[in-house]
Amino acid sequence: MLTAFVCMTCVQMAVAADAPVAITTLVQAQRAGEAPLLLDVRHSDEYRDGHIADALNIPVEQLAERYTALGVPRDREIVVYCVSGRRAAHAQEILQAQGYSHVRLLEGSMNAWRQQRLPLVRESAEPSPQTVP
Repeated sequence: MLTAFVCMTCVQMAVAADAPVAITTLVQAQRAGEAPLLLDVRHSDEYRDGHIADALNIPVEQLAERYTALGVPRDREIVVYCVSGRRAAHAQEILQAQGYSHVRLLEGSMNAWRQQRLPLVRESAEPSPQTVP
C-alpha cells in the first residue's frame, strides 16, 4: 500500500514538473533575465508575422532533423509554443524522445499571448539571427 502511494506521488510530481508554463511566469522570468529557451515551432512566415522576444524558430516539421540547432544541454528548460498548442505538444514529444528532460508547453500558446495583448516581435522577410536556417 505504501509503495503504491509513493509511486502515485512520484507520478504526480512528474506530471506537475511537465505542467505548462503560465504566461505570467514566462514574462516574469524574461524580465528577470532568467527565461528558459523559448522555441517557436510555427512556420517561418508565422514567426515573422509576430513572435515572442528571444524565441528560436524551428518549424515542428523540421524539428526531428534539426533539434541539435537548439545548442543547449538536454537538461536545460525549454518552453515550446505554436498557435494553439497542438504543434507544440508534438514538438515536446520529439524533444523528449531525443533526451531533453525539461520540455514544457506555454499555456495557451500564441493564442493566449495575443489575447493578453503582450508584445510581439515582427520580422522582415529577411532571416533573423533567431531564425535557424
